[in-house]
Amino acid sequence: MRSPSPVIAAILCSCMAACDDPREDCAKVQEPERAIRACTVVISSGRESKYIVALALYNRGVAENNRGNFDKAIADLSGSATLKPDSAKTYYHRAHAYFSRGETDSAIADLTKALDLNPKYQLALTRRAAAKLKKDDYAGAASDATQALALDANDDLAYATRAAAFYFTKDYERAVADFTEALRITPGDAKRYVARGWAYVRSLNIKLAAADADHALELGAPDPRAYELRAHLYELLGRTDKAVADLRAALRVDPTREEIRTALRRLGATP
Repeated sequence: MRSPSPVIAAILCSCMAACDDPREDCAKVQEPERAIRACTVVISSGRESKYIVALALYNRGVAENNRGNFDKAIADLSGSATLKPDSAKTYYHRAHAYFSRGETDSAIADLTKALDLNPKYQLALTRRAAAKLKKDDYAGAASDATQALALDANDDLAYATRAAAFYFTKDYERAVADFTEALRITPGDAKRYVARGWAYVRSLNIKLAAADADHALELGAPDPRAYELRAHLYELLGRTDKAVADLRAALRVDPTREEIRTALRRLGATP
């Protein structure tokens, strides 16, 4: 039997998944299931070069990250780093997996490796700033965020991270300024309105704090922290009834928050 002509073969391939190139599908990390299957074929084939296997491990690791399988992501990205240790992106994505597992020190170490390889890796600077913030390294977080913003002035996470660092060091004016920049870029982020609201509270600007709490609650799904912020403001104004109502609303949204129950009892109300 004669082999099909190239035209017929092309038609057949367009209809048959078996004709798909696994190396091409392996790169489609935004479709994790498809990418993982294809990358596994590439890795296990025994026919590919070390470079291609390293790339397939990297892609599979990123796809596992996207699925939330952080243990598998770390294993694959570690394998890729062994074969190709000069890839800053590999360390960046492994840092994401470590951070998601709560291993902040390992995340910072990997982000530092990524930045050693590429000092202008803006995303790595931003993520390291966030990791340092979690470690209460406020000066380090602010420094990394500032460097990230020098590379991308529209990095909302860098602004928000630096704002939090300023807040925790009681530099409330600069915290408000940076939260405002973050909200300019992502105006629909309720949590950042709440964060700026607390910075306004510490700056004794009750009116603007109340506006931020209201705006956060207008954005969609109820945010218990927005209710807590507004309850605090009502308490400052002597409106205990409204403070209790907001705390109860917060508790309905998040019944696990013991801090809300404590606040209600302090106001003489039952949860």
